[in-house]
Amino acid sequence: MPLDLNYAPGAADEADDDFIDDDDLPGPSSRGKKGGASGGKGGGKGKDPGRHAWEAEYKKSWDIVQEDEKGSLESAVESLLARGRRKRALMADTPLRRSIIRHMFIILDLSDSMMDKDYRPTRFEVILGYLRTYVVEWFDQNPLGQIGIIIMRDRLSEVLVPMGGNPQEILSVLSDKRKLEPSGEPSLQNGLMMAKGGMSHLPTTSSLETLIIFSSISTADPDGPVTIHNVLQEMVDSKIRTNILSLSGEIKICKQISERTNGKFGVALDQDHLKDLMWDTIPPPATTIAPPITVGVRNALAGAGAGQRGGAVGKAPAGDLMVMGFPIQLPLGGETLCACHGLLKKGGYLCPRCGSKLCDVPTDCEVCGLMVVSSPHLARSFWFLFPVANYRVLAIEDVMDSINGNGDTCFGCDVEFPDVSTIEEGVAQVEDGVSPTGRYRCAKCRNDFCADCDLYIHDTLHTCPGCSQ
Repeated sequence: MPLDLNYAPGAADEADDDFIDDDDLPGPSSRGKKGGASGGKGGGKGKDPGRHAWEAEYKKSWDIVQEDEKGSLESAVESLLARGRRKRALMADTPLRRSIIRHMFIILDLSDSMMDKDYRPTRFEVILGYLRTYVVEWFDQNPLGQIGIIIMRDRLSEVLVPMGGNPQEILSVLSDKRKLEPSGEPSLQNGLMMAKGGMSHLPTTSSLETLIIFSSISTADPDGPVTIHNVLQEMVDSKIRTNILSLSGEIKICKQISERTNGKFGVALDQDHLKDLMWDTIPPPATTIAPPITVGVRNALAGAGAGQRGGAVGKAPAGDLMVMGFPIQLPLGGETLCACHGLLKKGGYLCPRCGSKLCDVPTDCEVCGLMVVSSPHLARSFWFLFPVANYRVLAIEDVMDSINGNGDTCFGCDVEFPDVSTIEEGVAQVEDGVSPTGRYRCAKCRNDFCADCDLYIHDTLHTCPGCSQ
């Protein structure tokens, strides 16, 4: 048996000792202290020589959570929860141009990678649970929008739910797991082509979007003259915004698709981060460039108004208006045939243009093509156009100088605020937008609200109770 000339017993023993010190013993890595290759890369000027460079990017949760004087972690946990709630409440309160009518295709990856168990119990179960909640929340915030679902498996794509505005129909399909069994590999090209074909008949006045939940690390696209780059160019020309959420890692083609279509690309680190990425797509996206027709209409109307005051009558051009109809609700009497499904159902709505029966609104009439909506849906669609301004965080000095005093209660839920005199000086600082006094004040009505009411007003109610009075 030939001897290995590179073998050195002493060096092997030192390597074993280094291995034991690095992995089995507590404390920082010893390789960085000995000036090895890893220590040279990770330990630079101003950095900890005992830690790698990538270790400095992560914060240890056990170092953040600290015990209070009584040895309890309750105050630390409440502080972390308050930071999370406040982060959701601190949304952009600047009025932006947004599309109140949205059409979105959710493209779901149902390949074999969805059965991985890095998300408990599996990625498939977690995504389905999040999608059921996501659909309900999306329609609550976007009542005039429509959603369709496309699945990708076995290198093919299939329309699971056509574009529609009925969330109950989507939830019933998502609850049937027999139609959603993962298998094979996904084809991103086929999914994008099917989504583009399903949006080709929609008007340009609405926002066209796709949300891709991608689990695999590759895409199995068909061979031929048309490639995924050609499909990407068609998506850009059609102004279809594409948001991609990856469960495995950063993929170049997915990031390129999101960047070119003005969408968002994100990689989920864990289940909570995945939920945050999905919920970030619920608010309508901001339209950065206004259509030239709208700009011309505004300028012409302003000029026409000035001309009328001066004696000359100016003619305003035709605006980019949308035709909508408000239906007539039918009583729950006998069963009649609906025009959307061709089934006998009780109740429903009548199209104001052609008189056809529709099951639910908002929707597009199958006979005349009129967009049928209800007045509450139209009123709720303006929430994001005029958001509630962020409440100001009150420190102890602000509360002491205010006229209200220390024994006030929340204007929303009538819960008493904590006494300022009992708050310690060490925790009386405002950090991450969290008030140590538990008070958040509206700048207009000057009323104080608690953290829960602050989140509820900005996330669900979208109306300040003090200003509305």
